Amino acid sequence: MIAALVPAKSLDQAKGRLAALLSEEERPALALAMLEDVLRALQGVPRIGRLAVVSPDADVLARARAFAAKAIAEPPATRGINQALAHALGTLGLGDSDTLLIVLADVPAVLPPEVEAILDALPPSGDGAVLCPSLDRGTSALAVRPPDAIPFRFGHQSFLHHRREAAARGLAARVLRINSLAADIDGPNDLLDLMSELAAAGQGPARAPATARLLKELRLAERVAAAGRPGRE
Repeated sequence: MIAALVPAKSLDQAKGRLAALLSEEERPALALAMLEDVLRALQGVPRIGRLAVVSPDADVLARARAFAAKAIAEPPATRGINQALAHALGTLGLGDSDTLLIVLADVPAVLPPEVEAILDALPPSGDGAVLCPSLDRGTSALAVRPPDAIPFRFGHQSFLHHRREAAARGLAARVLRINSLAADIDGPNDLLDLMSELAAAGQGPARAPATARLLKELRLAERVAAAGRPGRE
């Protein structure tokens, strides 16, 4: 079986670096829209047999349930994403022959065929891992078999840490660079770059539909045009 797991922060901590573009009320709405897009992409992959979200936030967990995902509440003592993922893995009841796919909640432009490519990159049988790095050397997606093959090392420079963990255990790890997973939406320019990409996309599968709809409702393009683009972080 293949299980997909999406970790999501509390909404009161959502995207603080976007304060230059979005209000305190708008940032949680964006976080939920991006989560929705990621969940839809994962739902579009038939071989994913289980979909789950782990978060300390009741509204995030409610949104997960609305998309038929298992909602896993973080225990109060949880410290950070890696402990949250370890807790969630313990509740999923996966076996050594199962696959765990982790996708972050702030890569809304990912599409089902790109998720399929990650799973296809795993060895046909036996142990293995696939790492999808972000531009800042983080890890936007990680597929592993068995599910506990390596410790989770999400955070600063996590791509390098995950590679080292795999090498230390003799685990075959393949690196897969996917544009939609390379740029997680963290700072103002990440969001503006996404807006530009969506505007230029033209025909083809709709990327980040919920996120695009929200940004249109917020008239963010007009607001940026009037105020000017923020400087690079």
